[in-house]
Amino acid sequence: MIGRSKILVRTGVMVAVLALSVACTPDIRVEGYHLDRDRIASIQPGVTTQQQVGDILGRASSVATCRENADTRYYIARQIESLTELDSEVVGQQVVAVDFDDLGRVEKIREYGLKDARDVDIASRTTPTQGEELGFFEQLLGNGLLGQGQ
Repeated sequence: MIGRSKILVRTGVMVAVLALSVACTPDIRVEGYHLDRDRIASIQPGVTTQQQVGDILGRASSVATCRENADTRYYIARQIESLTELDSEVVGQQVVAVDFDDLGRVEKIREYGLKDARDVDIASRTTPTQGEELGFFEQLLGNGLLGQGQ
C-alpha cells in the first residue's frame, strides 16, 4: 500500500510540474507576411515590374511615395512573444523594401531586421480647430442671455 501511494504522489507531482511548465511557455504569433527567400530572390532589379512584384510577394504592407516619380513598397513580418495579454514583446522582425524607378521597374531591394528598428515618438500636440472653444461673447450669449447650453 505504501508503494502505491508513493507512485500516486510522484505521478501527481510530475503532472503538476508539467502543467506549470506549459502554463509558463510564451505564446509566439506571427503578424504580417511570410516572406519566402526564394520569392524574394526571384525579383531582379531593372527587370521585374511593380505588377510582377505584386504577383510574387502579394499586396504590400505599406506604400511610400517619398521620392519624386518613384515609390517604395514595404513587406513587413513580425514575431511577437507574449506571456499574458498585457505582456508582449517583438522578438523578430523582417522588412523587405522594394524601390521602383520612374518606369515602374525594381530599382533595388533592401532588407531590415529587428536590429534596424527604431522607436518613433508619437506627437501629443493637437491641431486647434474652429468651434473647439467658445469665445467670451459666445459663452455670454449662449449660456447667460439666451439660456442655452444648460
